[in-house]
Order: sequence, then structure tokens, then C-alpha cells
Amino acid sequence: MAFLIPRAEEQRQLAAPVNAYAELLDVRIFLLHGEALKVDVTSDLQEIETLQTNMGIGRDGSHITYQFEHVLTAQDVDGTDALKVQVNLGVLFGFPGEDDPNGAVSEESLVAFGYTTAQLAAHPYLRSAVADVTSKLGFPQVTLGLLKS
Repeated sequence: MAFLIPRAEEQRQLAAPVNAYAELLDVRIFLLHGEALKVDVTSDLQEIETLQTNMGIGRDGSHITYQFEHVLTAQDVDGTDALKVQVNLGVLFGFPGEDDPNGAVSEESLVAFGYTTAQLAAHPYLRSAVADVTSKLGFPQVTLGLLKS
């Protein structure tokens, strides 16, 4: 099941001034934590249907940093919480400074860029981290759906 970005078209329009000059520099995992809540899981886990994302934004000189915090819970076939995964990702973009005419953008545009472009850049790292930690904890591998706008 794919996860959808709410109001994607509206968000893309708001993000356009940032999108025009932002350059992806780095994506990093800041925190990866997996917790087995049920150890006697005998079959595949239920598909994770919702993705809760908290986003923070920082701007420093010629950089914009986005941090995405995710907490996911997977359930066994009987509906019991079996696995909890927490992943915090950072995405760094080069962007003109606030004193540059191209860098003078609104807070709304920075937020919209985070929910669209930055989140799309981070999502493959989130999918990989969740699949990796679930299998290393001895659970059937959990593969998150794609993020679509």
C-alpha cells in the first residue's frame, strides 16, 4: 500500500521557490531503534497502513536541514502489536542564504518543500532501515509502501 502526501499539488506549488534552487547534499539516519513487543510471531506481520511523520526544519547560512521522525508499529495476524520501529532521518540541502534574493523564501515554502521533495528524498532510506531492522530482530521483513504525491 502506498502512502500519499496530503494536498500534494498545493504543497508542490508552495514549495516551488525552494525547489528551484535547493540541492540535495546528504541523507543520514540519526536514530534507528527496533523493539520486539511479541517474540512468538509465527507468520508475516500485517502491512503498515499509516505513516506518522514529524518534521523539523533548520536553516543555517547556505543550508536547509530537515529532520523526519517516524514511529511505526507492526501487528501480528491476530492484531497484537508485535514490533515497534523508530527512525529519525536528516536531509541536508544546499540553498542560497537569506541575504541572496533567491534564498528569500517564506516559512510556508520551506515547510511545503519538506513535506514534498525532502520527504520523498528521505523515504527510500526509511524503507531500507525498517526492512533491515525488522529482519535483524528475527521478524519477517517489513517493506513499507512507496510514498507518492
